[in-house]
Amino acid sequence: MDSIMSATPTRRIALPAIRSGYLILIGIYFLLPMLAMARFAFQNVPMALLTPEKLLTGWSVSGLWTAITDPQVMSATWTSVQIVALSIVLNLVILVPVAIVTEVRNPALRPLITALTLLPWVIPPIALVVGVAATFRVAAPWFLASTLSLVPFYALWAMPFTYRVLDAGLQAINARTLYEAARGMGASFPTIIFRVILPNMRPSMIASAALTAALVLGEFAFASLLLKSTLPTEMVTYQGSDPRGGLALALFVMVVTALILGLVVKAMRRQGINFQASGF
Repeated sequence: MDSIMSATPTRRIALPAIRSGYLILIGIYFLLPMLAMARFAFQNVPMALLTPEKLLTGWSVSGLWTAITDPQVMSATWTSVQIVALSIVLNLVILVPVAIVTEVRNPALRPLITALTLLPWVIPPIALVVGVAATFRVAAPWFLASTLSLVPFYALWAMPFTYRVLDAGLQAINARTLYEAARGMGASFPTIIFRVILPNMRPSMIASAALTAALVLGEFAFASLLLKSTLPTEMVTYQGSDPRGGLALALFVMVVTALILGLVVKAMRRQGINFQASGF
């Protein structure tokens, strides 16, 4: 009996230590490549000549500034900004009504809606693009000719994330209880939606918009397959002519994306929103 009691505190101490060690290993796994990228992008000292005395010399952001101010990069960035904005609008227009009606009218449909929103991640991007391109190339060639043809693809691609955030936000504010209380006071359905539920959904809507923006800023496959010039595809092209500047730009976009995701997580925790990856 004493041996069992003595083993329990040891196990309690060991689990946090194992968890901390595991997180440290993951941090090192991601941090070391980032540091190597930063050194190559911002330090003008060849690796063969790098000594401990030169670790702090030769650092410059001129490559990043040259890349940011490049006309083609600026044009591709503006294109990506437009695609981000339209993708966010399309995603919210589609998913917000579905999430609200599912939560307040028929919660039993949540597993089905969750499964449907996962379908874009079941189909590989190349299969999705080839299938859609083959259809619209004959029926509506103007659709594929426009850069904005990427918007539906990105809206679908972000759907598994954004729907879960919206659904978690509705559960966090107890939307069904709010709906029933407002109905009991005689409010109409449009009044409940626009004056009760939507104002309380603002944090989850902002979080879903930020997730969509982060995904679009880092997505390469769809734009490359459809031969569109967006920020990710332009970064690859630019890196061919200026490796240091291109890598500095990629690192900058990566950091901005990570900050966006960090702000999303912080905002969600502040609002008490929690969700599981499975969505069930």
